[in-house]
Amino acid sequence: MRRDGPIDHRIRLVLLVGAVVSFGLVGGVSGLVVVLSFVIMLVLHELGHFLVARWSGMQVTEFFIGFGPRLWAFRKGETTYGVKAVPAGAYVRITGMTSLDVVDPAEEHRTYRAQTYTRRLAVALAGSAVHFVVALLLLFGLYGLVGTPDPNRWHVGDVVAGTTADGLGIRTGDRIVAVDGASVDDFGDFGAVVRSLPEQTVDVVIERDGDRRTLTATIGERAVGEAVVGFFGVGYERPLVTMGPLRSFLEAGVRFGDLVQLSIEGLFSFFTPDGLASFFSGALSDRKETSVGGVAPQDGGGSVASVSTAVPADGEDERLLSIYGAARLGSAMFDDGWATYLWFLVLVNIFIGVFNLVPLLPLDGGHAVIATYERLRSFGGRRYVADASKLVPMTWAVVSLLVLVAAVALYRDIVDLPDFG
Repeated sequence: MRRDGPIDHRIRLVLLVGAVVSFGLVGGVSGLVVVLSFVIMLVLHELGHFLVARWSGMQVTEFFIGFGPRLWAFRKGETTYGVKAVPAGAYVRITGMTSLDVVDPAEEHRTYRAQTYTRRLAVALAGSAVHFVVALLLLFGLYGLVGTPDPNRWHVGDVVAGTTADGLGIRTGDRIVAVDGASVDDFGDFGAVVRSLPEQTVDVVIERDGDRRTLTATIGERAVGEAVVGFFGVGYERPLVTMGPLRSFLEAGVRFGDLVQLSIEGLFSFFTPDGLASFFSGALSDRKETSVGGVAPQDGGGSVASVSTAVPADGEDERLLSIYGAARLGSAMFDDGWATYLWFLVLVNIFIGVFNLVPLLPLDGGHAVIATYERLRSFGGRRYVADASKLVPMTWAVVSLLVLVAAVALYRDIVDLPDFG
């Protein structure tokens, strides 16, 4: 077989760099950052498998970034490292992952299948463990360096044009202290007071840059059902407060647990007959999209950011974003600010980590389950080895389903991407 020479590799590498630069020009800096973030996440996932396998004495023959034609590679020891043409992830090749792999008898003792249960389990779980560690570190940094919304304070986040607030010259960042003599330290209290004062002229005390001033305003009104309530026209934000190292650590752990639970529940909900039926039928039906990250009026006195999935005209629809959709969402989050984007990375890392633990081949969870099953079947000094050939039909069924879901998700995101605000 003819091998490509170094000139061919250089041409391919130049073409890859040109494609990346072109993507940056078309998708902007945010799109480029999102794609590079995804690639780095997947590389770190495989790096987890690679390092644990090496530490366990297993033979790792390849570690490549990307798939497809080889662009550049070098060999160090028994492992070939390199870059391939399609930067859609990374992979490592560990010798003897299943009983079907043909291995030189001299290297059998270094195969994955020949190792102890704990070593095989560690290798199988290493990829997801990396995602979880990254998510925890990001959460720790977000709580300690960026902060979390203060539940006891709020200030104006946005002003609706043409409303009472707009007429008064209320600005983003102003703090509304009192309305008609009533203290409104909580935004809920502010909304309740405003709703009770339609078309009434009252004093509004605001604080701007540390200075307080009293303004006189006539509260607007709007219909809610059959009633008329007051409407002021501001949305709210809560100032961020940072935490100390210990509290950041504890809060990161609690939030991490909550997000893992939500990811598990979401996967169980989606991969049910009803969930899959809703997902596939959604690709054929006319749907009405709700906004993701948009701002919607609420309670007559303000607005609240809402994040929701796409919803069909006749009911709820399980929506799963494709890589393209996730990249568009990540780009929107990046444009909203780097702290928001870090939260996006937290969610993505946790979801990928949980998804890879689904106990089915070819996912990491499938390898963990097989290793555990073999351990339970081994007793009396005899080691049981599962017949991987019996698992091939199920593996292909899982792969086929995942490919189909990915294709439909991509189609839906291309023809009807949710509004990310």
